[in-house]
Amino acid sequence: MRAWALIGILLVSLNLRAAVTSLSAIYNVVGKDIHGLNISILGTLPLLSFALFGSLTSTLSKRLGFERSLILAMLLTAMGIGLRSISSSFPVFAICSVIALAGMGLSNVLMPPIIKRYFPDHIGGMTAVYSVMIAVSAGLPSAIAVPLTEWIGWRGNVGFWGGTALLAALPWCAIALKTRLHPRRHPALAENPHATPSVSHTQKDTSLAEALPQQRVVAVYKWPVAWSMVVLFGVTMMSMYAMLTWLPAYLVAQGMSSATAGNILFVYNIVGVLHSILVPLYLNRMKHPYLVVVAAGALQIIGYAGFLFLPAGAWVWAVVAAPGLMTVPATFDLINLRTRTSAGAASLSTFVQAAGYVLAALGPFVVGKLAASAGGWSAAFGFLSVAAIIMMIVGKAAMHHAYLEDAGPANK
Repeated sequence: MRAWALIGILLVSLNLRAAVTSLSAIYNVVGKDIHGLNISILGTLPLLSFALFGSLTSTLSKRLGFERSLILAMLLTAMGIGLRSISSSFPVFAICSVIALAGMGLSNVLMPPIIKRYFPDHIGGMTAVYSVMIAVSAGLPSAIAVPLTEWIGWRGNVGFWGGTALLAALPWCAIALKTRLHPRRHPALAENPHATPSVSHTQKDTSLAEALPQQRVVAVYKWPVAWSMVVLFGVTMMSMYAMLTWLPAYLVAQGMSSATAGNILFVYNIVGVLHSILVPLYLNRMKHPYLVVVAAGALQIIGYAGFLFLPAGAWVWAVVAAPGLMTVPATFDLINLRTRTSAGAASLSTFVQAAGYVLAALGPFVVGKLAASAGGWSAAFGFLSVAAIIMMIVGKAAMHHAYLEDAGPANK
């Protein structure tokens, strides 16, 4: 099953940003066919959708199990993208986008506990693989959006990613079928018996949801470490989605072509491959892991200053700012490092990502408003810089060595 799970993780991760970044560089083309297209709303929708549907993931996975939940998530993503590619009005386009984003939001939260379940002995390595694929998912669609649109039109460019979402559901269908036929072989039954009650031999036909670890993990919101992780994740996602939404528009306003702006956005995303590999592999081995938070915040601020004051060097600032997103793979890794079981990881992942995406939703919306105000882009980049400073201050607690299951009576 681990081979199928690896393929499934790779394919699902490839679809976690594509529906967003495949549009960023071609809004000007899409706007010709979609009357009333609103970039600020489209930039905020992913984050609010990720927060809303991510908050439902823990409940859904208890009912359906992780695998069937992922199948549902990818089908929703494929359906939403497919319908969006044939819509002609902005309200319909937005509704279809929410359907696609619902599936992505569910998948976002499911990935860390899935990794903990199938690869408990390779959490750092698999988190690195997962994070790299997210970086590819964010970078590749923006890089090929313009040439793909010139070849098959923007509707074909959008619809293409619906096909990859359907493909991502197949490995989990195979795992769900194998689990149904051979339930005793499922990794859920092999979790640490000291951390959670074991499953009796009379449960051979139990559903996956019933086979999940039964240790209760509640009141995550009362754990200070969880809130620190929310800020760590939320501020960085705020930065990322503000850039995904507005960086191409800003660069075009500075005199660059749409294709060049799309390529710079690709560089901004794809440079993340390096830190997506290194951070999960070495975070738990570092003597002072808080340095990751400090470095990320500093690089974000330097990148914003560069884009603002020396936009002609945008290629350089994209490379500088990109490692500022290293706290995202760090948070994914921390979700597993701060929990003992996949049930705990699911609860913490649900809380951190749901609350974090609510915080992140401020990014595209506020940056858009500030860019249109008297303060212009100076105020927009200033807002993001202040957020980075707050992250550096609050994010320290997330690096404390602790476990959610040991957090006290409120979590038992």
